[in-house]
Amino acid sequence: MNNVKEKLVFALDVPDLKSAKALIKELAEYVGVFKVGKELFTAVGPEIFKVIKENNGKIFADLKYHDIPNTVASAARVLVRHGVEIFNVHATGGFEMINMTAKAIKEEAEKLGINRPKLLAVTVLTSLNDEDLKSLKINETTSDYVIDLAKLAKSAGADGVVCSPNEVEQIKKELGKEFITLTPGIRPLWSVKGDQKRVMTPAQAVKNGVDYIVVGRPIRNVENRVEAAKKILKEMSE
Repeated sequence: MNNVKEKLVFALDVPDLKSAKALIKELAEYVGVFKVGKELFTAVGPEIFKVIKENNGKIFADLKYHDIPNTVASAARVLVRHGVEIFNVHATGGFEMINMTAKAIKEEAEKLGINRPKLLAVTVLTSLNDEDLKSLKINETTSDYVIDLAKLAKSAGADGVVCSPNEVEQIKKELGKEFITLTPGIRPLWSVKGDQKRVMTPAQAVKNGVDYIVVGRPIRNVENRVEAAKKILKEMSE
């Protein structure tokens, strides 16, 4: 992905279709992928996927599936039929859940004669840090736990992981440059950190080898969203 636009994922974290449509039309020229999370998907369902495709956008279904293997694999087959580019599951769902899902999307895509979506595993949410892990009785540092989950995900057939930008360099070193990293927790220098504890600027993230960076509030919550997106693309190119 040499084109920086293809690396930029915009978070459609809005509560209704009207707001989402306006953002998609405004930003389609400057954003490679649109992220559909739980709030928007719960509000409007798969209709949002149609809108994104009508505007020549790519879809990241950020639904973080975590259930028994058969349930997740069945849901993933439906996402293939919707033509999503990327979707995710929780790595803590385990080897069998990830592996069955990887096989299911390959089979479904072959049946339909289309490219399969990229399957990413969520490692540790960027809102968590070492102290949070301790409270969950996980006696590892955040970075070590992320690496362990990434190794599990790769062995099960995932294409990559969702992680903080701080872990990308080590993941690429241990699991290879082709193993995809998608990172939230990206904040330009001119933006506030928000509720995410492990953050990085777009320029730093790209330098570390990140494949996709997710940006929401720094674009969405400003007066001139197009200008904000352009500024981020410029930062990513530096």
